[in-house]
Amino acid sequence: MSATRDGNGDEESQTRGRGTTRRRVLQTAVATGAIAGATIPAAADADSIDAEPTFEDGRAQPVFADDDVIRESYWVETSLDTDGTGEPDRVHVEIARPASTVTTDLQLPVVIQPSPYYGPDQPAWGYSPNEELYEPDKPGRDLDGGPEDRSREVYDDYSDLAEFTGGETPQIGPSAFEDELLQCGFIWAYPASIGTEQSTGCPDVGGETEIEGIRTVVDWLNGRADAYDAREGGQAVEADWTTGSAGMMGISYNGTLANGVAATGVDGLEAIVPIVAISNWYDYYRANGHVASSLDMGGLFDYIMSRENGDLCEPARDLVENGQDRTTGNYNDWWHERNYLPDVENIDCGVLICHGLYDFNVETSNASKLVEQLREHDKPYRMWLHQGGHSDPLSRGVDEDAWVDLLNRWYTYWLFDVENDVMDEPPITVEREDGSLAAEADWPHPDTEHVDLSFAPGGQTKGGLTLESPTGPPVTESLVDDPDIFIQTHANADESDNRLVYTTEPLSEDVRLSGTVIPDLTLSFDEPAANVTALLVEYDEDGEAEIVNRGWMNPQNRKSVSETFALHPPGRPYHVEFNLQAADRVFDAGSRLGIVLLSTDPGHGMLQPPETRVEISLDLSKSTVRLPIVGGEDAVSAALSE
Repeated sequence: MSATRDGNGDEESQTRGRGTTRRRVLQTAVATGAIAGATIPAAADADSIDAEPTFEDGRAQPVFADDDVIRESYWVETSLDTDGTGEPDRVHVEIARPASTVTTDLQLPVVIQPSPYYGPDQPAWGYSPNEELYEPDKPGRDLDGGPEDRSREVYDDYSDLAEFTGGETPQIGPSAFEDELLQCGFIWAYPASIGTEQSTGCPDVGGETEIEGIRTVVDWLNGRADAYDAREGGQAVEADWTTGSAGMMGISYNGTLANGVAATGVDGLEAIVPIVAISNWYDYYRANGHVASSLDMGGLFDYIMSRENGDLCEPARDLVENGQDRTTGNYNDWWHERNYLPDVENIDCGVLICHGLYDFNVETSNASKLVEQLREHDKPYRMWLHQGGHSDPLSRGVDEDAWVDLLNRWYTYWLFDVENDVMDEPPITVEREDGSLAAEADWPHPDTEHVDLSFAPGGQTKGGLTLESPTGPPVTESLVDDPDIFIQTHANADESDNRLVYTTEPLSEDVRLSGTVIPDLTLSFDEPAANVTALLVEYDEDGEAEIVNRGWMNPQNRKSVSETFALHPPGRPYHVEFNLQAADRVFDAGSRLGIVLLSTDPGHGMLQPPETRVEISLDLSKSTVRLPIVGGEDAVSAALSE
């Protein structure tokens, strides 16, 4: 997602699909002049087959495959002035449409693929993770000083406009999605976020102005906003080649913009496809009060901003620096503006979510929380969960045919208003561990029930996880933080003072976990600040650990993510409850289900105290872990029976 955790590669590096698609790409490249040294044909010179949309079995057919593709650049004028120039910001949008929309009065729907990444990236300035943790009773700590001495590229001509180094701006498309669907009658649009690529203004990284800029493109497609054929001045242009029916999609940050625009309830946006996308920016850069990234929003601002005169956007960057609050890590109004979940009730379109179950970049809670809100507000949705990471089936090269078929039926139903079975079949597709695709009625699985397991002593080697409640005198076990040890090492260690491991007995049959694991812990600390990390792990029959997912907690935020409450060491117990990332995993017969507790997770970008080595004690008699198990306690009991 961010420059160091994701970069700009996911959509651009997607495979072109199957061999026939690759041939279609070459046809499109010739038609548009995308081959090096060629020029894009003017609309008046395009060859058209004068095709019309055709549908079979509820799917739009590739009747425009032999049509020339016209690529045009326009600038949509917004009501914003984010750089204070006195002129409205304009959003650059590249349009790709079949030539039949030029030679006839044909109007087609549009799929919008927005991004802040279409322009040249700048250095992403991060922060040192080697910082002592915030103590509310100890004033003076300031984490905002890290990147203030960052250098910027110096230009001879401090133009107010973004330019690519080395000459003319190259065209943006075609994306892998355009390759598949434009030939079926879907126009493609590539708007660049405000302050990026050739769009004017300044970024605000997921906030109201970035969302408003992309939303205005939907308004223009529906005749409610103006666009021009130049970045400054220019002739007004109308989108008379579209029906106004719009979809939106993208991977990572690009799909995040689709979530944000949909949450405004803009008229004309009929369907979105957010892929491994953020639904709440706080959950991306923070973790229950932890400052959980050394890059943060200020660095992402630097990375995406394409203005040659960087000083012009310093006021906008200052708003980001001040709003993100790296001192306490608390949720605040600035983060709330970048949380789209409270506005799900405004969504007036279909939502097709795609997420990788092992996405350790944009974590799975972004998808699970969005589904939860869509269900609560009775919004139409579907979800595809796959066994990969920060990707979709096209970029993974797995189940491409089924995924593209779903995209076709999805947009055919919502944008062409053609009846098919896309909303009648089970709404959830889960790729299972063996590669099969399971169709399910909802997610988490409808038969999921929470099961509480208790901790049994022995955590410095391997303690137990059991259905039985603890008996006898209270037992406390402790760990000492070592921020230099990575979580895989912790999980695999046979014995360690730096983590606690608890596992079930070997399972006698498969057990499926579907949903969110919740550690419910009683902890004490010998320092006034600490990191707390929990891992969900599967140990195979040889004892090798596979980390399924993770979760983090700042115990100072044990009562609220919006407010810090001091810890008072030593020895005072605190109740700490937090969510791990959502999961769907079949634990194989013969394996053990495990929970690993530790302090600092350096791989998540957590602050790593350079001097303090906090000791954390777990009261086993007052702690449990809540597991979402398909079949509930009966399934666990059967798997743990002799």
